Amino acid sequence: MYKIIETYIAGCNFDNQDGSCRREILSNLKLDSELILGNYFFENEKAVRILTVNNQCIGNIPKEFAEQIFDFNEKDKIKVALFRPKKYPNGTISYYIKLYIK
Repeated sequence: MYKIIETYIAGCNFDNQDGSCRREILSNLKLDSELILGNYFFENEKAVRILTVNNQCIGNIPKEFAEQIFDFNEKDKIKVALFRPKKYPNGTISYYIKLYIK
C-alpha cells in the first residue's frame, strides 16, 4: 500500500525564468502524465519544484506540504508523481498532482 497525497500545483500562473509559459506547458500534458520533483531552497525554506519529464517547470508543491514532500523526495520514498487536472462543468481547470509515497 502507498500513502497518497493529492494537492494543487502552486505557482502555475507564473512564467519560468527562461520565458516559457507554465500554463502552455500544462495545457500539453495528458491526464496521469508522470512528473518529476526537484528539491531546492527558497528563502532558506525547503521547497519542491514540479517538472515534466522534459525538465520543464510547471509549478511547485504548495508551501504547506513542501517540507514533508521535500523529505520524502530526499529519502527516495516517492514512487510516482502524476498530473491530475480537474475539469469543471463551467470549463475551468484546476491543476493537481497525485503522489504515491512508499
